[in-house]
Amino acid sequence: MSRIAVINPNLSEGFTKKVGDQARKIVAENIDVIALNPKFGPASIEGYYDEAFASVGLLSVMRDLESAPDHAADPIGGYVVACFDDTGVDAARCLTNAPVLGLCEGALRMAAAVASRFSIVTPMSVSVRPLEHLVEKYGAASQCVVRAAGVRTLDFEGSGAAAAYLALKKQAEASLVTDRSEAIVLGCAGMTDITDRLHAELGVPVIDGVSAAVKMVEAMAMLGLHTSKAGAYARPPMKPYHGIFAGFSPQE
Repeated sequence: MSRIAVINPNLSEGFTKKVGDQARKIVAENIDVIALNPKFGPASIEGYYDEAFASVGLLSVMRDLESAPDHAADPIGGYVVACFDDTGVDAARCLTNAPVLGLCEGALRMAAAVASRFSIVTPMSVSVRPLEHLVEKYGAASQCVVRAAGVRTLDFEGSGAAAAYLALKKQAEASLVTDRSEAIVLGCAGMTDITDRLHAELGVPVIDGVSAAVKMVEAMAMLGLHTSKAGAYARPPMKPYHGIFAGFSPQE
């Protein structure tokens, strides 16, 4: 295994660069990180509606990578879906033998190892209920609370980043007191570059989903683990797709 693909399902090239840079900082020296985003889809993913559209773009990027001429000789060893909503992760697992992990699942698995109770702080309130569903799906409902900072996802880029950070920190501090949380999980890929600062200021573990998912996928790939094709993640049956989805017919 020499390559990991980190796919940002939205169109923000700034986010794509940010998650790619973070991934390259933490992987082994012999691992090549490919950071990509789709050519179509939402500018950011904020709730169920954006998630549905972004999933198709995510799958298009994966199909291109899986069918690339160099894939047979140098296959992608693992995929990270760089969105905290875990956009399209289950569908993505059907397209590849490699392990696929989203940020929320990676972060929750790691948070549970270092704290008995923790909180996710996500940018917008529209994302709270979808994340609560994921928390339940991943078996962390008794440990995890979800809070919103009241800012937009893209506020963590550019001139709004300082104010977004302060809003995030305020909710994290409130969670430590009100929710009795012992760790904070950053609920957005765009927060990956503030992890160390928030940890220093709060004095508790701060889990970044990008770092958590990248290291877990790297470990799974190094252990030779593959996505099972025995049941739910079996490759899609060969059948035609029409209209704008004509190019998405499953491949052998």
